Amino acid sequence: MTGDPTPSGIEPRADAPAIEIIDLHKSFGDHEVLKGISLTVQTGEVVCVIGPSGSGKSTLLRSVNLLEEPTSGTILVEGVDILDPEVDVDRIRTRIGMVFQQFNLFPHMTVLGNLCLAQQRVLGRGRKEAEQVARENLAKVGLADREGAYPAHLSGGQQQRVAIARSLSMNPDMMLFDEPTSALDPELVGDVLEVMRTLANEGMTMMVVTHEMGFAREVGDRLIFMDDGLVVEDGDPREVLANPQEPRTQAFLSKVL
Repeated sequence: MTGDPTPSGIEPRADAPAIEIIDLHKSFGDHEVLKGISLTVQTGEVVCVIGPSGSGKSTLLRSVNLLEEPTSGTILVEGVDILDPEVDVDRIRTRIGMVFQQFNLFPHMTVLGNLCLAQQRVLGRGRKEAEQVARENLAKVGLADREGAYPAHLSGGQQQRVAIARSLSMNPDMMLFDEPTSALDPELVGDVLEVMRTLANEGMTMMVVTHEMGFAREVGDRLIFMDDGLVVEDGDPREVLANPQEPRTQAFLSKVL
């Protein structure tokens, strides 16, 4: 495990699933967005989540690292109940990389500076070590030659790959991707998906909210279809996409495939 023990003494367990979600509910005022989600993501598994807008996909993903606080239910990350008030949430988040639709890079900092900041402030790494880790991850995403560039001088696809490298520089145990290609021009999508494919091949645990059905079919170990705050179908991506069992899945896929 790369995660450190939490200061409260609650430690991750190597034998536990990467993520276990039990009867998760989330409401915004009177609007219930998640209506009792239960699912498990095993270590090394790539789980792709699809569904119409408003189905709760992003809220589910954001709940896993407590960017959204659930109304009720249980979330275990490597066996640790992250809703336990004794748990150090910031420490948990260092083990969970997150990549958003928008790149969220600091415009006044170079690529290298963007990758080093959290390493130094959150992990306490020295500048030299942080730069070494940053350069290794920039090479992994194919941007070793752009460390001195500012975000404004990069394409959207390059900025998203920088965002992925930034997350990887924190040495996470797992990665969450919230529609990472939806803000990109079509010709830039492939480079980002290739980086994600490489991560999957290296055994990274991943939850991916996506509209890229080809990626889900080729790379995903499981495909989850969500609608109206519920998991409607969960299975092998190739089987679900070729022969969906549930009428709501069938209706959705008939419009996007």
